[in-house]
Amino acid sequence: MCGVSIKAAIVSPVGGDPAFVGGMLYAILRGWEPEKWAQFGWATGALVVTLLTDYAQPADEDQIWSIWEGNARVKR
Repeated sequence: MCGVSIKAAIVSPVGGDPAFVGGMLYAILRGWEPEKWAQFGWATGALVVTLLTDYAQPADEDQIWSIWEGNARVKR
């Protein structure tokens, strides 16, 4: 796994763990390579802890991969 560093304000840590697991399960069910499982899970968890709400806000694959690539300016 490569080191990725992004600057983003953590609003609330609530939901980060379940989002990570959900992202990993999504990647597994999509049939991706194991390295992508952790990457997608990490980026999904990173998105969730920057949200102002405590309920689901759908994101598409492109948004999640954009976070993994270091883009902290995700359109919501």
